[in-house]
Amino acid sequence: MLTARPVHYLLFLLSLVAAAGPAYAQPLPEGPIRAFDGRVTVSGEVIATVGSSDDITFFNYTDYEHNALHMMRLGVSGIYQPVGWLAFVGEVRSEDLEHPAPYAAYARVRPWRSHAFDVQLGLIPPTFGAFGRRTYGTSNPVIGYPLAYQYLTSLRSDAIPATADDVLRMRARGWRSSFPIGSQVQGPGVPLVSGFQWDTGVQVSWKSGSVELAGAVTNGTLSNPRVRDDNGGKQMSGRVAVTPAVGLIIGASAARGAWLSRTVAPDSRPAQRSLGADVEYSRDHWIVRSEIVWSRWAFPTALRPSDARALDALASSIEGRYRLTPRIFLAARADHLGFSELRGSVLVLPWDSPVSRIESGVGYYLQRNLVLRATVQQNWRDAGRVTHRTYLSGQLAYWF
Repeated sequence: MLTARPVHYLLFLLSLVAAAGPAYAQPLPEGPIRAFDGRVTVSGEVIATVGSSDDITFFNYTDYEHNALHMMRLGVSGIYQPVGWLAFVGEVRSEDLEHPAPYAAYARVRPWRSHAFDVQLGLIPPTFGAFGRRTYGTSNPVIGYPLAYQYLTSLRSDAIPATADDVLRMRARGWRSSFPIGSQVQGPGVPLVSGFQWDTGVQVSWKSGSVELAGAVTNGTLSNPRVRDDNGGKQMSGRVAVTPAVGLIIGASAARGAWLSRTVAPDSRPAQRSLGADVEYSRDHWIVRSEIVWSRWAFPTALRPSDARALDALASSIEGRYRLTPRIFLAARADHLGFSELRGSVLVLPWDSPVSRIESGVGYYLQRNLVLRATVQQNWRDAGRVTHRTYLSGQLAYWF
Protein backbone atom coordinates (compact mmCIF):
# COMPACT_ATOMS: atom_id res chain seq x y z
CA MET A 1 0.00 0.00 0.00
CA LEU A 2 1.03 3.62 -0.38
CA THR A 3 2.69 5.09 2.69
CA ALA A 4 1.49 8.59 3.48
CA ARG A 5 3.40 10.69 6.00
CA PRO A 6 2.46 14.24 4.94
CA VAL A 7 3.16 15.81 8.35
CA HIS A 8 6.61 14.22 8.61
CA TYR A 9 7.49 15.27 5.08
CA LEU A 10 6.27 18.82 5.58
CA LEU A 11 8.25 19.20 8.79
CA PHE A 12 11.33 17.88 7.05
CA LEU A 13 10.88 20.30 4.16
CA LEU A 14 10.49 23.21 6.53
CA SER A 15 13.55 22.21 8.55
CA LEU A 16 15.73 22.06 5.43
CA VAL A 17 14.43 25.38 4.18
CA ALA A 18 15.13 26.91 7.59
CA ALA A 19 18.64 25.47 7.49
CA ALA A 20 19.15 26.88 4.03
CA GLY A 21 17.96 30.34 5.06
CA PRO A 22 21.31 31.39 6.54
CA ALA A 23 23.01 29.07 4.07
CA TYR A 24 24.12 31.92 1.86
CA ALA A 25 26.69 32.78 4.51
CA GLN A 26 27.42 29.20 5.55
CA PRO A 27 26.07 26.92 2.80
CA LEU A 28 25.38 23.24 3.19
CA PRO A 29 28.20 21.02 1.89
CA GLU A 30 28.26 21.09 -1.91
CA GLY A 31 30.69 18.31 -2.74
CA PRO A 32 31.28 14.66 -1.83
CA ILE A 33 33.33 13.62 1.18
CA ARG A 34 36.82 12.34 0.29
CA ALA A 35 39.17 10.29 2.44
CA PHE A 36 42.35 8.19 2.23
CA ASP A 37 44.04 10.46 -0.29
CA GLY A 38 40.97 10.48 -2.51
CA ARG A 39 40.65 6.71 -2.79
CA VAL A 40 37.30 6.81 -0.96
CA THR A 41 34.49 9.15 -2.02
CA VAL A 42 31.10 9.33 -0.27
CA SER A 43 28.09 11.30 -1.53
CA GLY A 44 24.41 11.37 -0.73
CA GLU A 45 20.98 12.79 -1.46
CA VAL A 46 17.86 13.72 0.46
CA ILE A 47 14.73 14.26 -1.63
CA ALA A 48 11.47 15.07 0.15
CA THR A 49 8.32 15.27 -1.98
CA VAL A 50 4.86 16.27 -0.74
CA GLY A 51 1.90 15.91 -3.07
CA SER A 52 -1.76 15.17 -3.50
CA SER A 53 -2.97 11.70 -2.58
CA ASP A 54 -2.80 9.01 -5.30
CA ASP A 55 -4.64 6.37 -3.28
CA ILE A 56 -7.45 5.64 -5.76
CA THR A 57 -6.00 6.63 -9.13
CA PHE A 58 -2.44 5.21 -9.02
CA PHE A 59 -1.19 7.35 -11.89
CA ASN A 60 2.13 7.77 -10.07
CA TYR A 61 2.42 4.32 -8.48
CA THR A 62 5.87 2.75 -8.86
CA ASP A 63 7.18 -0.81 -9.05
CA TYR A 64 8.26 -0.37 -5.41
CA GLU A 65 4.56 0.36 -4.64
CA HIS A 66 5.19 3.96 -3.63
CA ASN A 67 3.73 7.25 -4.81
CA ALA A 68 6.39 9.11 -6.81
CA LEU A 69 4.72 12.45 -5.95
CA HIS A 70 4.56 11.82 -2.22
CA MET A 71 7.78 10.21 -1.08
CA MET A 72 10.89 10.65 1.01
CA ARG A 73 14.06 9.29 -0.58
CA LEU A 74 17.40 8.98 1.19
CA GLY A 75 20.51 7.74 -0.56
CA VAL A 76 24.16 7.22 0.24
CA SER A 77 26.70 6.22 -2.40
CA GLY A 78 30.40 5.53 -2.28
CA ILE A 79 33.38 4.77 -4.48
CA TYR A 80 36.49 2.94 -3.33
CA GLN A 81 39.39 3.04 -5.77
CA PRO A 82 42.28 0.96 -4.43
CA VAL A 83 44.28 1.35 -7.68
CA GLY A 84 43.90 3.53 -10.73
CA TRP A 85 42.32 0.88 -12.95
CA LEU A 86 39.82 -0.56 -10.42
CA ALA A 87 36.93 0.97 -8.48
CA PHE A 88 34.11 -0.44 -6.38
CA VAL A 89 30.86 1.53 -6.53
CA GLY A 90 27.82 1.15 -4.30
CA GLU A 91 24.63 2.98 -3.41
CA VAL A 92 21.99 2.31 -0.76
CA ARG A 93 18.56 3.93 -0.84
CA SER A 94 15.53 4.13 1.41
CA GLU A 95 12.11 5.20 0.17
CA ASP A 96 9.44 6.37 2.60
CA LEU A 97 11.80 5.65 5.52
CA GLU A 98 11.64 1.91 4.84
CA HIS A 99 14.53 -0.52 5.26
CA PRO A 100 17.48 0.57 3.07
CA ALA A 101 18.07 -1.51 -0.05
CA PRO A 102 21.02 -1.66 -2.47
CA TYR A 103 20.47 0.33 -5.66
CA ALA A 104 23.96 -0.03 -7.15
CA ALA A 105 26.81 -2.42 -6.34
CA TYR A 106 29.40 -3.04 -9.02
CA ALA A 107 33.10 -3.18 -9.79
CA ARG A 108 34.41 -0.88 -12.52
CA VAL A 109 37.54 -1.84 -14.43
CA ARG A 110 39.37 0.57 -16.75
CA PRO A 111 42.25 -1.41 -18.32
CA TRP A 112 43.85 1.55 -20.11
CA ARG A 113 44.27 5.03 -18.69
CA SER A 114 44.47 6.62 -22.12
CA HIS A 115 41.19 5.11 -23.36
CA ALA A 116 37.64 5.68 -22.07
CA PHE A 117 36.89 1.96 -21.99
CA ASP A 118 35.14 0.57 -18.91
CA VAL A 119 33.90 -2.83 -17.82
CA GLN A 120 31.32 -2.86 -14.99
CA LEU A 121 30.16 -6.00 -13.19
CA GLY A 122 27.38 -6.37 -10.62
CA LEU A 123 24.26 -4.29 -10.02
CA ILE A 124 25.04 -1.95 -12.92
CA PRO A 125 23.75 1.35 -14.36
CA PRO A 126 21.20 1.08 -17.17
CA THR A 127 22.40 0.74 -20.76
CA PHE A 128 19.05 1.49 -22.40
CA GLY A 129 17.52 4.92 -22.89
CA ALA A 130 18.32 8.40 -21.62
CA PHE A 131 16.24 9.13 -18.52
CA GLY A 132 17.51 6.21 -16.44
CA ARG A 133 21.11 7.28 -17.06
CA ARG A 134 20.60 10.75 -15.61
CA THR A 135 20.80 11.77 -11.97
CA TYR A 136 17.25 12.33 -10.75
CA GLY A 137 17.95 15.12 -8.27
CA THR A 138 19.99 17.25 -10.65
CA SER A 139 18.63 16.47 -14.11
CA ASN A 140 14.88 15.93 -13.71
CA PRO A 141 13.23 19.22 -14.71
CA VAL A 142 9.94 18.40 -12.94
CA ILE A 143 9.05 16.16 -9.98
CA GLY A 144 7.31 13.22 -11.68
CA TYR A 145 8.84 10.49 -13.80
CA PRO A 146 8.24 9.91 -17.53
CA LEU A 147 5.44 7.42 -18.16
CA ALA A 148 7.82 4.96 -19.86
CA TYR A 149 9.91 4.69 -16.68
CA GLN A 150 7.21 4.73 -14.02
CA TYR A 151 3.63 3.94 -15.13
CA LEU A 152 2.69 0.34 -14.37
CA THR A 153 1.02 -1.69 -17.11
CA SER A 154 -1.16 -4.64 -16.13
CA LEU A 155 1.42 -7.22 -17.29
CA ARG A 156 3.28 -9.30 -14.72
CA SER A 157 6.29 -11.59 -14.99
CA ASP A 158 4.87 -14.12 -12.49
CA ALA A 159 1.28 -14.36 -13.77
CA ILE A 160 -0.03 -14.42 -17.33
CA PRO A 161 -3.43 -14.31 -19.05
CA ALA A 162 -5.02 -17.33 -20.70
CA THR A 163 -7.19 -15.31 -23.10
CA ALA A 164 -7.44 -11.83 -24.56
CA ASP A 165 -10.40 -11.14 -22.27
CA ASP A 166 -8.17 -11.73 -19.24
CA VAL A 167 -5.97 -8.88 -20.48
CA LEU A 168 -8.80 -6.48 -21.30
CA ARG A 169 -10.35 -6.98 -17.86
CA MET A 170 -7.17 -5.56 -16.30
CA ARG A 171 -7.08 -2.29 -18.28
CA ALA A 172 -5.83 0.54 -15.99
CA ARG A 173 -5.25 -1.99 -13.19
CA GLY A 174 -1.46 -2.05 -13.21
CA TRP A 175 -1.35 -1.21 -9.52
CA ARG A 176 -3.15 -4.50 -8.67
CA SER A 177 -3.51 -6.91 -11.56
CA SER A 178 -4.26 -10.63 -11.55
CA PHE A 179 -4.28 -13.40 -14.15
CA PRO A 180 -5.35 -17.07 -14.05
CA ILE A 181 -1.93 -18.64 -14.80
CA GLY A 182 0.83 -18.35 -12.23
CA SER A 183 0.66 -16.42 -8.98
CA GLN A 184 -2.89 -16.03 -7.69
CA VAL A 185 -1.96 -13.08 -5.46
CA GLN A 186 -2.85 -9.67 -6.80
CA GLY A 187 0.23 -7.54 -7.40
CA PRO A 188 1.67 -4.61 -9.34
CA GLY A 189 2.42 -4.87 -13.03
CA VAL A 190 5.57 -3.81 -14.84
CA PRO A 191 6.51 -0.54 -16.56
CA LEU A 192 8.12 -0.38 -19.98
CA VAL A 193 11.43 0.42 -18.28
CA SER A 194 11.97 0.44 -14.53
CA GLY A 195 13.21 3.83 -13.35
CA PHE A 196 13.59 2.65 -9.75
CA GLN A 197 15.72 -0.51 -10.03
CA TRP A 198 18.99 -1.44 -11.71
CA ASP A 199 19.72 -4.83 -13.27
CA THR A 200 22.51 -7.31 -12.47
CA GLY A 201 25.13 -8.32 -15.03
CA VAL A 202 28.11 -7.01 -16.95
CA GLN A 203 28.36 -3.81 -18.98
CA VAL A 204 31.01 -2.58 -21.39
CA SER A 205 31.22 1.10 -22.44
CA TRP A 206 33.56 2.99 -24.73
CA LYS A 207 33.80 6.64 -25.72
CA SER A 208 35.91 8.22 -28.42
CA GLY A 209 35.42 11.77 -29.55
CA SER A 210 31.74 12.40 -30.24
CA VAL A 211 30.68 8.72 -30.17
CA GLU A 212 29.77 6.64 -27.11
CA LEU A 213 28.89 2.93 -27.21
CA ALA A 214 27.61 0.66 -24.44
CA GLY A 215 26.45 -2.95 -24.24
CA ALA A 216 25.29 -5.20 -21.41
CA VAL A 217 24.21 -8.72 -20.51
CA THR A 218 21.90 -8.88 -17.49
CA ASN A 219 19.73 -11.31 -15.51
CA GLY A 220 16.46 -9.40 -15.87
CA THR A 221 14.81 -7.20 -18.49
CA LEU A 222 14.03 -3.50 -18.76
CA SER A 223 10.62 -3.92 -17.14
CA ASN A 224 11.75 -6.54 -14.61
CA PRO A 225 15.34 -5.99 -13.40
CA ARG A 226 16.60 -8.79 -11.20
CA VAL A 227 19.42 -9.73 -8.87
CA ARG A 228 18.82 -13.46 -9.37
CA ASP A 229 17.85 -15.00 -12.69
CA ASP A 230 14.33 -16.51 -12.59
CA ASN A 231 14.06 -18.03 -16.07
CA GLY A 232 17.48 -19.19 -17.28
CA GLY A 233 17.59 -16.44 -19.90
CA LYS A 234 19.61 -13.25 -20.23
CA GLN A 235 18.94 -9.81 -21.64
CA MET A 236 21.17 -8.22 -24.27
CA SER A 237 21.02 -4.44 -24.44
CA GLY A 238 22.97 -1.77 -26.25
CA ARG A 239 23.10 1.97 -26.79
CA VAL A 240 24.89 4.36 -29.13
CA ALA A 241 25.06 8.12 -28.60
CA VAL A 242 26.64 10.76 -30.81
CA THR A 243 27.34 14.45 -30.22
CA PRO A 244 27.41 15.98 -33.71
CA ALA A 245 27.46 19.55 -32.41
CA VAL A 246 28.00 21.36 -29.13
CA GLY A 247 24.94 20.90 -26.93
CA LEU A 248 23.32 18.25 -29.15
CA ILE A 249 23.18 14.55 -28.15
CA ILE A 250 21.37 11.90 -30.21
CA GLY A 251 20.95 8.37 -28.86
CA ALA A 252 19.48 5.03 -29.90
CA SER A 253 18.96 1.90 -27.77
CA ALA A 254 17.82 -1.70 -28.14
CA ALA A 255 17.23 -4.59 -25.74
CA ARG A 256 15.94 -8.17 -25.82
CA GLY A 257 15.55 -10.64 -22.97
CA ALA A 258 13.37 -13.38 -21.47
CA TRP A 259 10.85 -11.64 -19.22
CA LEU A 260 8.55 -14.35 -17.84
CA SER A 261 9.38 -16.42 -14.78
CA ARG A 262 9.92 -20.14 -15.35
CA THR A 263 6.91 -20.73 -13.07
CA VAL A 264 4.58 -19.51 -15.86
CA ALA A 265 6.70 -20.34 -18.93
CA PRO A 266 8.67 -23.49 -18.04
CA ASP A 267 9.12 -24.70 -21.62
CA SER A 268 9.91 -21.44 -23.41
CA ARG A 269 11.50 -18.06 -22.88
CA PRO A 270 9.18 -15.42 -24.34
CA ALA A 271 11.06 -12.18 -24.82
CA GLN A 272 10.60 -8.52 -24.07
CA ARG A 273 11.96 -6.55 -27.03
CA SER A 274 12.53 -2.82 -26.79
CA LEU A 275 13.77 0.01 -28.96
CA GLY A 276 14.45 3.58 -27.93
CA ALA A 277 15.50 6.90 -29.42
CA ASP A 278 16.36 10.12 -27.62
CA VAL A 279 17.66 13.58 -28.35
CA GLU A 280 18.87 16.42 -26.14
CA TYR A 281 19.74 19.99 -27.08
CA SER A 282 20.97 22.69 -24.74
CA ARG A 283 21.91 26.27 -25.49
CA ASP A 284 22.19 29.39 -23.36
CA HIS A 285 19.38 29.17 -20.76
CA TRP A 286 17.50 26.32 -22.52
CA ILE A 287 17.62 22.56 -22.37
CA VAL A 288 15.13 20.42 -24.32
CA ARG A 289 14.91 16.61 -24.35
CA SER A 290 12.69 14.11 -26.12
CA GLU A 291 12.54 10.31 -25.88
CA ILE A 292 10.56 7.47 -27.48
CA VAL A 293 10.41 3.94 -26.04
CA TRP A 294 8.73 1.00 -27.78
CA SER A 295 8.34 -2.35 -26.06
CA ARG A 296 6.84 -5.73 -27.00
CA TRP A 297 6.11 -8.56 -24.54
CA ALA A 298 5.69 -12.06 -25.99
CA PHE A 299 3.61 -14.92 -24.52
CA PRO A 300 3.95 -18.72 -24.75
CA THR A 301 0.62 -19.11 -26.61
CA ALA A 302 -1.79 -16.93 -28.56
CA LEU A 303 -4.32 -14.88 -26.59
CA ARG A 304 -7.58 -16.28 -28.00
CA PRO A 305 -9.90 -15.34 -29.65
CA SER A 306 -7.20 -13.01 -30.98
CA ASP A 307 -4.20 -14.47 -32.74
CA ALA A 308 -1.88 -12.11 -30.84
CA ARG A 309 1.14 -13.74 -29.24
CA ALA A 310 2.61 -10.40 -28.14
CA LEU A 311 1.47 -7.02 -26.82
CA ASP A 312 3.05 -3.69 -27.76
CA ALA A 313 3.38 -0.33 -26.01
CA LEU A 314 4.82 2.98 -27.21
CA ALA A 315 5.74 5.88 -24.93
CA SER A 316 6.86 9.34 -26.00
CA SER A 317 7.86 12.38 -24.00
CA ILE A 318 9.24 15.86 -24.46
CA GLU A 319 10.54 18.06 -21.67
CA GLY A 320 12.27 21.37 -21.27
CA ARG A 321 13.73 23.77 -18.74
CA TYR A 322 14.43 27.48 -19.04
CA ARG A 323 16.43 29.51 -16.52
CA LEU A 324 14.90 32.91 -15.92
CA THR A 325 17.76 33.81 -13.57
CA PRO A 326 20.71 31.82 -12.16
CA ARG A 327 18.38 30.68 -9.35
CA ILE A 328 14.88 30.50 -10.90
CA PHE A 329 13.78 28.15 -13.69
CA LEU A 330 10.59 27.08 -15.43
CA ALA A 331 10.10 23.46 -16.53
CA ALA A 332 7.55 21.21 -18.20
CA ARG A 333 7.12 17.67 -19.54
CA ALA A 334 4.44 16.17 -21.82
CA ASP A 335 3.99 12.37 -22.05
CA HIS A 336 1.85 9.85 -23.85
CA LEU A 337 1.72 6.07 -23.43
CA GLY A 338 -0.23 4.04 -25.98
CA PHE A 339 -0.96 0.33 -26.45
CA SER A 340 -1.63 -2.00 -29.38
CA GLU A 341 -5.18 -3.15 -30.02
CA LEU A 342 -6.36 -6.58 -28.85
CA ARG A 343 -9.48 -8.42 -30.00
CA GLY A 344 -11.53 -9.93 -27.22
CA SER A 345 -14.70 -11.98 -27.42
CA VAL A 346 -16.86 -8.81 -27.59
CA LEU A 347 -14.67 -5.72 -28.15
CA VAL A 348 -11.47 -4.62 -29.86
CA LEU A 349 -9.59 -2.24 -27.56
CA PRO A 350 -6.07 -1.14 -26.71
CA TRP A 351 -4.91 -3.88 -24.33
CA ASP A 352 -4.28 -1.31 -21.60
CA SER A 353 -5.71 2.16 -21.16
CA PRO A 354 -3.73 4.87 -23.04
CA VAL A 355 -2.38 7.56 -20.72
CA SER A 356 -1.47 11.20 -21.30
CA ARG A 357 0.32 13.46 -18.84
CA ILE A 358 1.39 17.10 -18.66
CA GLU A 359 3.47 18.42 -15.78
CA SER A 360 4.78 21.96 -15.40
CA GLY A 361 6.24 24.02 -12.62
CA VAL A 362 8.87 26.32 -11.25
CA GLY A 363 12.09 25.75 -9.34
CA TYR A 364 14.36 27.83 -7.14
CA TYR A 365 17.99 27.04 -6.32
CA LEU A 366 18.60 27.89 -2.68
CA GLN A 367 22.19 26.96 -3.47
CA ARG A 368 23.87 25.00 -6.25
CA ASN A 369 22.85 21.59 -4.86
CA LEU A 370 19.67 22.50 -2.98
CA VAL A 371 16.60 23.08 -5.13
CA LEU A 372 12.97 23.73 -4.26
CA ARG A 373 10.33 22.77 -6.86
CA ALA A 374 6.57 23.11 -7.21
CA THR A 375 4.61 21.48 -10.05
CA VAL A 376 1.12 20.82 -11.36
CA GLN A 377 0.60 17.43 -13.02
CA GLN A 378 -2.47 16.46 -15.07
CA ASN A 379 -3.26 12.87 -16.14
CA TRP A 380 -5.85 11.40 -18.52
CA ARG A 381 -6.87 7.86 -19.49
CA ASP A 382 -10.04 6.17 -20.76
CA ALA A 383 -10.49 3.45 -18.10
CA GLY A 384 -9.99 2.81 -14.40
CA ARG A 385 -11.64 4.13 -11.26
CA VAL A 386 -10.71 7.71 -12.16
CA THR A 387 -9.98 8.82 -15.73
CA HIS A 388 -8.66 12.33 -15.03
CA ARG A 389 -6.75 13.69 -12.07
CA THR A 390 -4.66 16.79 -11.30
CA TYR A 391 -1.92 16.75 -8.66
CA LEU A 392 -0.08 19.55 -6.89
CA SER A 393 3.40 18.68 -5.61
CA GLY A 394 6.31 20.32 -3.85
CA GLN A 395 9.83 19.00 -3.50
CA LEU A 396 13.07 19.89 -1.81
CA ALA A 397 16.11 18.06 -3.16
CA TYR A 398 19.60 18.19 -1.65
CA TRP A 399 22.65 16.27 -2.85
CA PHE A 400 26.36 16.37 -2.22
